[in-house]
Amino acid sequence: MGMSSPQFDIVFRGVRAGFDPELVKNQFANLFKLEPAKVDRIFKSRNVTLKNHADERLANIFVARLLAIGVHADKLPVERLPSKAIYLKDSGEVATDAHPMHQPVEFLYGEHIRRIPFVFNGSGLEYLKLWLVNLLACILSAGILYPWAKVRSLRYFYQRTHLDNVEFFYTSNPQKIFLVQFALSLYLAGLAYAFFRAPLICLIGGVILIAVLPYYWLKRSTFEQQHSLYCDTHFQKKSDLRETYKIFLLWPLIAVLTAGLAAPYAIFKIQQHRVESISIGGYAFSFSGSFKHYLSLLPSLLIAEALSAACLYYREYLPFGFSVLLVAGLWMLVFIRWRVTLVNLQWNSINTKLGYFVANWDLQSYNALVTSNLILCIITAGCYWPWARIKSARYKSERLAFFANQRFAKWRRSVL
Repeated sequence: MGMSSPQFDIVFRGVRAGFDPELVKNQFANLFKLEPAKVDRIFKSRNVTLKNHADERLANIFVARLLAIGVHADKLPVERLPSKAIYLKDSGEVATDAHPMHQPVEFLYGEHIRRIPFVFNGSGLEYLKLWLVNLLACILSAGILYPWAKVRSLRYFYQRTHLDNVEFFYTSNPQKIFLVQFALSLYLAGLAYAFFRAPLICLIGGVILIAVLPYYWLKRSTFEQQHSLYCDTHFQKKSDLRETYKIFLLWPLIAVLTAGLAAPYAIFKIQQHRVESISIGGYAFSFSGSFKHYLSLLPSLLIAEALSAACLYYREYLPFGFSVLLVAGLWMLVFIRWRVTLVNLQWNSINTKLGYFVANWDLQSYNALVTSNLILCIITAGCYWPWARIKSARYKSERLAFFANQRFAKWRRSVL
């Protein structure tokens, strides 16, 4: 009788370096459909068996999937199984078209799920040529040709970004952008003139501008989505104007009036609204994020506000240059932390019937990217800007992947 194939147990070892523990816990809970209390108990341990008696192929895929969401796990031969362990069972839906995060382990980690990384193949020297032409055109035309320059840049970054060997496209008409921008520029110029001549009219004009911003954002985002393509298929955006005003005017106003205390909920609602209003090829995007994970934004904001207020209060005792550098550095750190946290929260909460996304930005690498880009742009008086944009685009693509199910392959074949 032949020997049976080796069996392995998957043992939890903790959160990978650079990943947000709270975000990882959320994804882990969704994956295994566990209550928060049990997830906390597992993450406090270093000796929890997540799956037992898996063959080598399944064990390798299981470990790779856990790594993708930020969990470090080991595959151990069955004979080395720890004596005390907690066994988890992923009891998802059996249907092959169910959401990937809710599939049974055998389907979720089988060949049906395919990790497709985003790829960006632009280069700094190539983009430098486009940027110089755009810059020269804007200067010589006193900004009139800016819409054409913007569309050229967007097309470059779209067409250098690939998913599953298919590039994205941007097909906007610069003339439509020019008309809107020209009208907006005239209005802002009128406000600037009224500021010195008739402050009351300037104030009324400013209120009107704020009141129409949500409408402007809705039209602009709808325009951009309708001119964005993947697999020769346009993205679609459907959003109610009343809901748009509530999300983009009411909640930001409340966040400002509460000195930022309501900012996490406002941002949560904005991200949820933006995601759930988009679809492609008849497949809508859904948002599975939880507000409680956005509360991690508050500590850094409150610390920065408190220290900024302290610098302002003690400005007579502190050197002006020191205060400026301290406050600027604090808010830069807040920006970096918020940027990393919000990107991960948004992408890791986006799902469709075609698959789901996984982003793994981390503070250390993004901080290094932003700092190096900023320093080099200052040293070169802005000449490094094209390379900074390319590095940022490459960072985004390298840390984002789409986990496609069988339906995605069928959809691709039907539209190409």
